[in-house]
Amino acid sequence: MDLVLSLDVITLYRNLESNILRRDTIGKKLKRSCSKPLKNEELLKVLEQVKLLRSSRKALTKILSKLREHENFEGFEEPLTTIIEYMYAVGVHVEREVLLSVAEMLKRHQSTKDYAEEILNVDMAEIDKLSEDLKATYATIRSRLRT
Repeated sequence: MDLVLSLDVITLYRNLESNILRRDTIGKKLKRSCSKPLKNEELLKVLEQVKLLRSSRKALTKILSKLREHENFEGFEEPLTTIIEYMYAVGVHVEREVLLSVAEMLKRHQSTKDYAEEILNVDMAEIDKLSEDLKATYATIRSRLRT
């Protein structure tokens, strides 16, 4: 049973790590897009990146939920807490800033104003939820260290 649990934690850690790296890459692409004037076909690419970031956010939420279900983290406590601390302290704030910039850029184009509103309403709420999930997962891991 412990071996299976270890593999689950290892797999979840790897999934968490690759998810965060992927999100970082998407965020950098979006940030670059906001720094220059865009044509309509480039706006479509920006919208695709926003959708990728959303799906990545949902996947991250699922990973965090699965981590909270574990009773033992088999020596992965430190790497898990480090990466979760990073996401809580830096990652969600960077994502929020990038998406706010994207929304501002999209507002300037008649064809994408609705997408800007969606980012401001839906994505910002999801980022708040993600922040809460990160905090809860961190607290769960830390509390199980003490038991």
